[in-house]
Amino acid sequence: MSSDAPSVARSAHPVIQRFFEISLYFLLFTGFAILAGTGRLDLLSLILGVSALLAKGYLLLRHVNVTLPERWTTYFTLIYVFFFAVDYFLISQTFIGSLIHMLLFAAIVKVFSVHRERDYVYLGMLSFGMVLAAAVLTVDSLFFALFCVFVLLAVMTFVSMEMRRSWIVAEPSAPTETRELRDLRRLPGSVARACIVLVVSIVVGTIAFFFLIPRKASAGYLSALSSRSDLSTGFSEEVRLGEIGELQQSSVVMMHVKFAPGTRVPNDLRWRGVALTKFDGKLWSNPRENSMPQAMNSNWALGLTASNPRLLAGHGEHVHYKISLEPFGSRVFFVLPEAQSINGRYRSISIDSTGSIFNADNSRGISDYMVTSELPPPMPKNLRPNGQIGLSEMLYMTPPANLDPRIKDLAQQITASHETPFQKASDIERYLASHYGYTLQLPSISPIDPIANFLFERQVGHCEYFASSMAVMLRTLGIPSRLVNGFRGGEYNDLTGSYIVRAKDAHSWVEAYFPGYGWYTFDPTPSSSSVDHSSWNRVYLYMDAMREFWHEWVVNYDTGHQTLLGSTLVRQSRMRFDSLHDGAQSFYEGLLRQARAVRNHFEQHQRMWTLWLGGGLALSMLLLLGPRGFRVLRRFRIAKKPMLEPHTAATIWYTRVLRLLSKRGIRKNPAQTSHEFLKTIRQETIRQSAARFTAHYERARFGDSPEDAEKLPELYREMEAASKEK
Repeated sequence: MSSDAPSVARSAHPVIQRFFEISLYFLLFTGFAILAGTGRLDLLSLILGVSALLAKGYLLLRHVNVTLPERWTTYFTLIYVFFFAVDYFLISQTFIGSLIHMLLFAAIVKVFSVHRERDYVYLGMLSFGMVLAAAVLTVDSLFFALFCVFVLLAVMTFVSMEMRRSWIVAEPSAPTETRELRDLRRLPGSVARACIVLVVSIVVGTIAFFFLIPRKASAGYLSALSSRSDLSTGFSEEVRLGEIGELQQSSVVMMHVKFAPGTRVPNDLRWRGVALTKFDGKLWSNPRENSMPQAMNSNWALGLTASNPRLLAGHGEHVHYKISLEPFGSRVFFVLPEAQSINGRYRSISIDSTGSIFNADNSRGISDYMVTSELPPPMPKNLRPNGQIGLSEMLYMTPPANLDPRIKDLAQQITASHETPFQKASDIERYLASHYGYTLQLPSISPIDPIANFLFERQVGHCEYFASSMAVMLRTLGIPSRLVNGFRGGEYNDLTGSYIVRAKDAHSWVEAYFPGYGWYTFDPTPSSSSVDHSSWNRVYLYMDAMREFWHEWVVNYDTGHQTLLGSTLVRQSRMRFDSLHDGAQSFYEGLLRQARAVRNHFEQHQRMWTLWLGGGLALSMLLLLGPRGFRVLRRFRIAKKPMLEPHTAATIWYTRVLRLLSKRGIRKNPAQTSHEFLKTIRQETIRQSAARFTAHYERARFGDSPEDAEKLPELYREMEAASKEK
């Protein structure tokens, strides 16, 4: 490697060059931070990018310039052309992923291979390319915050780049001595402050335009740019055993739920997603011919009717709530059972035979929707079966092929003491919850029969294993059952009044069918102890509140939000104006009442008011004129008796002499001494008198002589007489 700096760079002023290099470095670092903030960078790219930028920052801090030779840069570029093809076809398998890797590689190489002026421009373009790539991957609030910082650094970088270029162009014509005398240490601070003011103005103006520009009567246009992820794999129509467990290891926010005012929040929050019926031992799936498309009406409202409704419908409590779903690519509407209506901006939805609700509008993803649900009533103590199951037995009662016979024997052993189907299902639920342990660690090697391995060998697992085991055991007993994937619970945020549902809240449970009632929910999974009560929890709630505001008022900002914002501003402005008007009116009326009260009191007690006002006026005059009067009296007393304070008396009488002479046109310059002033007096008699006065004045003032001070009044009168002579 070579450590020779470019010859052009040496021509710039050190302060400007340093400011430019630091600005460009932070610009590149911020562009990488924006890209990493999307959460879409792989671990290797993240480590390489951070390591390269930290190394460059250390070299910049130590004033060390390390530059790769140009031929090395050429070799690296040729090698990466081949790697890009491998990355596109084998590693990333997406054009965006390969392009991001290429951007990172180019930035890492170029930051250590700046040889010419255009290399600085390339670094700026690469940082901007990272921001563009991040804009494709996310519209999160973190992106906006970092983008504002990026704009500030971009302005500072290109301003300092232009200053640097202008300096280099003009510098050769300036003399060496002139260049050395220039001090630009204050330049970085001045440029930074100016750039901050400029960028703040740009951001404020942009925000104002964003909220004021008229919108279409549709969902927020940014919602179409929201990122998609593989977090929806556990809520599709085919779910492999273990996918929910993988999802539970993430703390990513999946949705926010806010209950309507006056609605009682249920104790057990179960956000039902997709129900699955067919199980082959490893994969849960649904027949594809069971979906029923339904169109929304003009008010975006839909009354839901499942193919197998609860037989006791109408006996439960109704709850109203709004769900804001994060854009993770799910086609499922998550609802509390049983959903009665959905209100949202979707052209059509579909409901399958299990009651799962899917989005059939391919033009937009699921974002916000409002739901009315009827909570299922408790199971009656004396349930009377109607004799009709009302659903396909083969769909819900078929166990996997090649089922381990020990599973059926275990189910019969657990339920031997009861006869009714509901009691048997409750026995299995209690048995699994009390005899098996909970863990999120998946088996290192997938067993041939995961359910048998869980029940008889491993005996620990997560919710999918518990729910799948119970569903299979119920089917061996002739009880219809199905698996449900969704979310359970949520963290309440008192800042926004909404519940935060994260990926770790993903859950699987069982629904069993009982003639005379319908589908009943069982949850055989024991409770886990993975509750986070860290000291940072409050900070997370504040961050989530800001993120929810961003999602509601930026990503989904549309004409409805604009109308609400406008009406709120008008109402608040009118209320504030009325409040100020009422306050001013009240203050004015109070002043009038006090003035009338003072006038009435003055009329009734004129003598007392006269005495008080006269005394107050005299006191004020004394306070204002007292100190000055005291000083005048003191000077008059000292002038009359100079021997009391010779030093002060000398000054007083000398000032009088100067005033006397100035009336004769003889004025002393403040820069002149007393003897120099004597030489400027042309009249002999006056000069002699002034000389005698000056001699006694100096001994009295500087020698503090009472005898000389006592002679000053007499000498003053002598000078006064001399000055009157022509």
